Amino acid sequence: MNIRTSLFVWFSLSLALLAGCTSTYRNVDVCKDKMRAEYPNATSAPLTLTASGAAYHGARVVVRGDIATPPKPPATKKTVTGAAAECTFAADTLTGFRWLAPAALVPKPPAEDE
Repeated sequence: MNIRTSLFVWFSLSLALLAGCTSTYRNVDVCKDKMRAEYPNATSAPLTLTASGAAYHGARVVVRGDIATPPKPPATKKTVTGAAAECTFAADTLTGFRWLAPAALVPKPPAEDE
């Protein structure tokens, strides 16, 4: 194989790998936006996003953050609570969203009928 052909192969391979990575990051941004939109207490306790992680090709994304609540007397320091949400995707389409933390936002399981 000559040098020109090998350079073409390596260049094509690197472009293909980069194209696969962009869908992962795009899904992370969609999940961050969804988490901000679904957070109910934005005015009283702001949500700060701190980290995110994506599974292979962004099929599952977890976003973490902190919720800072103002101090209640006699306390003088604000309280910071962890927050996390999970998004699932089919390619670039959001198919599911659920809160993982805090407990107040996690959906309750349905009651069993006996």
